[in-house]
Amino acid sequence: MQKVLFILSLFISLVLLYSCTEKKSETAYFREADSLYNHEQFEQAINSFKKIIEYYPEGDITPKATFMIGYIYANHTKNLDEAKKYYQLFIDKYPNNDLADDAKYEIETLGQDINDLPIFKETEAKKQQVNKK
Repeated sequence: MQKVLFILSLFISLVLLYSCTEKKSETAYFREADSLYNHEQFEQAINSFKKIIEYYPEGDITPKATFMIGYIYANHTKNLDEAKKYYQLFIDKYPNNDLADDAKYEIETLGQDINDLPIFKETEAKKQQVNKK
């Protein structure tokens, strides 16, 4: 009887271990990361996005995950070195992606106050011109 209980507990342990380490789909990791991001759990979101890169290096969602890691580091955790690293990785791996220009802009403006960015200065100047009329 003890032998049967031992084998049964071993089997259950293996099943639990396997289920905890089972790799999710690329989309499931992205949904998880996106939900974590929306709930402002930024470090956990970064970890989920990193799993996409690790498990699906050639996946369809991997470019966006790479960009998002840089974005979270830059705009939420303020880890500018890591932000630059992931933006540069994005540019190097996906130079023709629609977000490549955005990644370049992010690198150029890392650490700057949003009100000091040229696009916002131009917008503010246009508003002032309209208000003068």
